Amino acid sequence: MKIKRLWITIIGLIAAICLYSLIPVLLLYIKPNPPVVLNAQAIEKLSGNKGELFGFIVFGDDHAGLILDDSAAIKIISRMNRESRFKKMPIDFLLSTGDISFRGSAWDFRMWNKLKSLSRYPVISAMGNHDNDKDEFTSKRFKEFNGEKEFSFIDRNSFFIVMDNTQGELTEKQFVRLEEDLKASEQYKHRFITMHKSPISPYQQSWYRPELSPWALRFMKMCEKYKVDMVFAGHEHMSKQMTFGGVRYMVSGGGGIITNVPTWDGGFLHYTVVRVCGDYVDFEIRKVFPPVWEYFAYYLWKDMFYFLKDVLF
Repeated sequence: MKIKRLWITIIGLIAAICLYSLIPVLLLYIKPNPPVVLNAQAIEKLSGNKGELFGFIVFGDDHAGLILDDSAAIKIISRMNRESRFKKMPIDFLLSTGDISFRGSAWDFRMWNKLKSLSRYPVISAMGNHDNDKDEFTSKRFKEFNGEKEFSFIDRNSFFIVMDNTQGELTEKQFVRLEEDLKASEQYKHRFITMHKSPISPYQQSWYRPELSPWALRFMKMCEKYKVDMVFAGHEHMSKQMTFGGVRYMVSGGGGIITNVPTWDGGFLHYTVVRVCGDYVDFEIRKVFPPVWEYFAYYLWKDMFYFLKDVLF
């Protein structure tokens, strides 16, 4: 009888904690729609930044508009907001690698705009394939809530290029513009490129093999030629990185969407803090535990499935 009561108490406590962890996303849904801040407006806030010691945060694949994704994104943003505590290093902005919406609907983009308003830092967004594939109005919604989908900007000693490769490849026109931007970037110490789909998948077991396409090698050779520091991407819902031709390619696709590979193999919610210190660049990956209700609804069973799969097969 005592054991039974203990189990009832434990289950009741877990249920109460799960319900409590749902409160932030419910508050998000009743939150009034905040003013829209476009990419260009976010970039304007960087103009007064001085010094060569700073950081920025890369994340991707929020897929806003689905309760699972929104709940996780809220927790991730709350963790990102604490990065500049104790004044260790100024965080200048957040950089999204795309798929900011679940399926590109008006609801999804409104939820994304609410999520952006929770950040204490300016948010700059690339376009992902989910932000461009629902209907003829999707790309218009992206522009309404984010502005242009391809642009470059400067922060301190670094040059940033944001590209649109939601169709999976780059056109000749994009390559011409990319080289023009890279030539312009040579007067700065660092170069960073952001696009939704990486030219090379760092995950060996992935079905997604972009490096088999001709554009990918051309892009990577251009990055090598102009000594690009890092290329940021999302699309694959995981945290993985590799170096090719002296350029680091980083997939950061755990910004809210439920991850679909084992937690121990990069399939966890996360964001990446990139630190620039004069001539040097490094990074740290911040793993974020999912909201409790989401852990019991999905992540516990996902990892149990992969564990049993590895044991049995």
